[in-house]
Amino acid sequence: MGTVNKIVTGKLSIASARCWVVALAFGALSLGCVRAQTAPAKEKADTSPAAIGFSIESEMLTYRALQSNSEAVACDIAAYLNGSTATFKEHPAPADPVCDVNPGKTNAIVVVLPFDSSEFADFQIWRADMATMERLQRAAAEAQCPAEGGKSGIASVVPQIAAAETVLAMMASEESTTPVSGTIHDQAFMNGVSRELEDLRVPVLMPTAFTPRSLTPLNVLDSPFLASLDRTLKARDCLESLAAKDENKNNKSIQRAISDIDDFLKTLTESTSSATKSKTQPEDKLTTGGATAQNPSAQQPPAVTPTPPSSSHLNAILLADGLALKLGVKPATGKLSHEDSASMHILLLKALESGGSVTRTSNILLTRIRYSGGSVGTYALFTMDGSLECSGNVYEYGGSLRAKHFREDLEKIPFDPAKQMVFLRHSCRPLTPP
Repeated sequence: MGTVNKIVTGKLSIASARCWVVALAFGALSLGCVRAQTAPAKEKADTSPAAIGFSIESEMLTYRALQSNSEAVACDIAAYLNGSTATFKEHPAPADPVCDVNPGKTNAIVVVLPFDSSEFADFQIWRADMATMERLQRAAAEAQCPAEGGKSGIASVVPQIAAAETVLAMMASEESTTPVSGTIHDQAFMNGVSRELEDLRVPVLMPTAFTPRSLTPLNVLDSPFLASLDRTLKARDCLESLAAKDENKNNKSIQRAISDIDDFLKTLTESTSSATKSKTQPEDKLTTGGATAQNPSAQQPPAVTPTPPSSSHLNAILLADGLALKLGVKPATGKLSHEDSASMHILLLKALESGGSVTRTSNILLTRIRYSGGSVGTYALFTMDGSLECSGNVYEYGGSLRAKHFREDLEKIPFDPAKQMVFLRHSCRPLTPP
């Protein structure tokens, strides 16, 4: 305080005053440096990433972390399927997988899907229609009309289905991928894991990216759905032949079986501009076997326009049918053998979190920038009957790299899938020895 008074009263020499001014200036600079370094830590909600919006450097670190997560998941799953433990290589060659899982000991096939996949809904529609046709064929058999009898009517239906399939398959879009808080989507995670699984000699199907046989011609001989439809149409022709005989003119069970088949076929071939119908009529026929209402005088509900039939319904059936054939469903039976079912596994993946930060440290002389990034994912492996085989979470941090040497430092980051918690805790392994 005494020095300040001397400056104010003019009792301090000019040289001494200059020294104090310089000292104060450097003190201010030092304080500015400290504030520039500490402020982001206190105000995380208002730091620079919100203003920057996007940084390719941070994004590169994020995807490098995703690659490490993909390697960890693939090694965990492949080791489980081969009944072994993943052994990681310290410096794998570029053409070699990052781990050794004793590949080739299993004939397992993995179907990779995002957790929110629409494939399950498509398969439910396909399975329901397959079950409906099986029921209709049984009803025909009970009327002494085998499903293989009669002349096939599939030729009249296939052109309509084929035309719809061609258009719908070309226009089909996958809507199951959901953006996460960063910029990584589920598809990128699925691609990374699938690549690593293929490197470990585990075959992969990815129907959300390309459903098997979506762009191939329809063939009744190798399509489970069309084969069953052909049997249903043959049964209908046979039922009509029986109904034409004098002794069957008043046979209600035959007429009911024909009506049920016709109702089912309408769901496949009706146009969206079909006439308005009562929404309750098809439901009544399903519950009463197609019989007419027991009480004709009862008040009927008002007619409503049904949901437009079936571009989406038919699309779901055809996409699921191609996948079913690839999985091993037999056209002759519509069933998946026990052996094929045992070799199939469903791997669900989701990119949970991703993102990074840009840290600026500034003073009056220079500005230093550092980039960071990382990602988090989750996975679960199921058998075809829905039993959980393995699950876990993976996460990787891409470090904090200087902007000045970003490219060189990026190549030196020691990403190590062996240090993922799923391996440090314990790897995915069978409950009993294989």
